[in-house]
Amino acid sequence: MRITAHLLFFFIGTLAAVAQPQKRTNYKPTWKSLAQHQPVPEWLRDAKFGIYCHWGVYSVPAYNNEHYIQHMHNTAEYSKLGTHKRHVALYGPLTEFDYHDFIPMFTGENFDADAWADLFVKGGARFAGPVAEHHDGFAMWDSDVTPFNAKDMGPHRDVVGELEQAIRKRGMKFFASLHHELNYTNVQLQPEWAGADPKYAKLYGSTMDHAEWQQMWLDKCLEVVDKYHPDIIYHDAWLEQVDQDNLRKYLAHYFTEAEKRGQDVTVTSKGADIPYNVGMEDHENSNPDRISEQPFLSDYSIGTGFSFSWGYTEGMEIRTPEDIVEKLIEVVSNNGQLLLNLSPKSDGTIPENQRVVVNEIGRWLWTFGESIYETRPYVVSGETTDEGQRVHYTTKDKRVYGIFLDWPGGDQDKLAADVQVCLKQLNGAQLKGKVKAVTLLGLKQLEECPFKMTDAGLVVTLPAKTRLPSSLAQVIRVELE
Repeated sequence: MRITAHLLFFFIGTLAAVAQPQKRTNYKPTWKSLAQHQPVPEWLRDAKFGIYCHWGVYSVPAYNNEHYIQHMHNTAEYSKLGTHKRHVALYGPLTEFDYHDFIPMFTGENFDADAWADLFVKGGARFAGPVAEHHDGFAMWDSDVTPFNAKDMGPHRDVVGELEQAIRKRGMKFFASLHHELNYTNVQLQPEWAGADPKYAKLYGSTMDHAEWQQMWLDKCLEVVDKYHPDIIYHDAWLEQVDQDNLRKYLAHYFTEAEKRGQDVTVTSKGADIPYNVGMEDHENSNPDRISEQPFLSDYSIGTGFSFSWGYTEGMEIRTPEDIVEKLIEVVSNNGQLLLNLSPKSDGTIPENQRVVVNEIGRWLWTFGESIYETRPYVVSGETTDEGQRVHYTTKDKRVYGIFLDWPGGDQDKLAADVQVCLKQLNGAQLKGKVKAVTLLGLKQLEECPFKMTDAGLVVTLPAKTRLPSSLAQVIRVELE
């Protein structure tokens, strides 16, 4: 009976939608027309956390970083981390072994889209997807625009398509990033190098006629939109190198097709490459240090250290769960969304140390996610207490969440005695309501915390506990009448 009723309501709603079609926007390729599009959909502001992966041909040499194609062609004596000299020593001179020779080695034999998507869910991601194409010109989808794609070469898999299905099947929004705007100027090939052969022109880009390359850029964008319908398309920097008429044509098509499908989509860019009233600004490995009027995206790589890379490299250093959870809290309290990048190996596996980090992030989010998901910024993003604890704030309905990056008492694992902390930013004037209850969130049970409002702010007594809920960050929930 429940199923029947559910289906009945579904069909009634569908028929009503058909009977009363909503007026659609006729997007034109002008910034004025494109500004009619909502730059940041509400679902994304609710989602807060996503995961994507830099996986491509560059994971085969697995050295320096994902810009290997550029560094291997830099023959200067002191080129980036000696990439060129190392390349010649391992693979031979560029006259014999160029970047395209890595493609047959990029087999991805252990790639499993469902396993990746399961990890994203365990990590607490609400949106996820791949780098669809990096600066190297190799498309990770089944492309009719370029022969240099993952379906026809390398893994012989439609990586973007498989991930789209696996991600959507698990209720997440689908993300795809396109970095190919740098492809035309990325590598200047010398005539004697193997890559200068005209048959590789659509891979290296720089040997193509410029107008032809511009058309290829546009056609790739349109193909990703029409085949995979991403909810978010991320663009790297350097969009100024793209013909602006082509950029606007692509955005008009993306927004129009999304509206036909009932999708609320967004497109991101670095800086002002796309106007802020059209898309969302992305901050690479950084974020505003105060509440931003415009919602933003911050993308952070799990890689870190001296030889920093977004793609997998042998011996790469990675960030800790504490690093990433603290950054997520900071970003969200400042009106942002965090996008974490993972770095799979060339065989398609995500290294175990990265999986451990993602699972730890997920453990925190599945427990304390109510202080992150569907929240909005408080009056201020946070404060440092007189005792030196960093606290960030978020709000939802009639609740304010205080998220402690530093726990009073100095020990994240336990609290030997009750501790009082004064939260000056949670004062009567800014809270806009009388405090009804303060609760310490936890894994097994909620802990009511005594409190009192003073002229200095809200004074909360945190109870003694032999074991705190998390070693990453603790959360109190302040409920208002």
